[in-house]
Amino acid sequence: MQHRGLHVATWLLSRVVPEGERESLLGDLIEEYELRANAATSSAALKWYLRQVCASAPPLLWVRCRRASWISTLGVALLAYFAVGVVEFIINWALSISPWAGAVTYRPLGLFITSPFVVLIGYFAARIRRGAAIALGAMMLLVVTAMTLWTSESIPSWYRIAFFVVGPVAALFGSALRSLRSLK
Repeated sequence: MQHRGLHVATWLLSRVVPEGERESLLGDLIEEYELRANAATSSAALKWYLRQVCASAPPLLWVRCRRASWISTLGVALLAYFAVGVVEFIINWALSISPWAGAVTYRPLGLFITSPFVVLIGYFAARIRRGAAIALGAMMLLVVTAMTLWTSESIPSWYRIAFFVVGPVAALFGSALRSLRSLK
């Protein structure tokens, strides 16, 4: 029973210890546990080990989160997604007040005008943080999928399909432009 607790605690701690430090840190802890188990009771050694794991896990998890690049990549992608939303809103607003605006809510022209801006936003997102444009494309794909599945609004099929393809492809194209520029 105590060995199971040791294995679970070791496994949990190994999830938050950076990979390069994992072997040495866990090895030192297990070595100290074995010394304590031989000198005293194994239950006292296990209690010591669990206290060490509980005291070490939060700061190690904090360091790991701060070092994680996915957090900053996701942050840049969210900002880029917000920028796409602002651009789309402005373009749709401008089209709605234009002299040729009719009762049509979904305009191919809006999608056509928005796409180069999405490419540009994807380019800058990839320039700020590698992988952010890919995350932006994935977000756009998820939102369009959710919009298709859960909205009761009657959105024309051509618009859903076009947005489903054009939005993520434009963001990925922006990322590709960034990659091509960095090869020079």
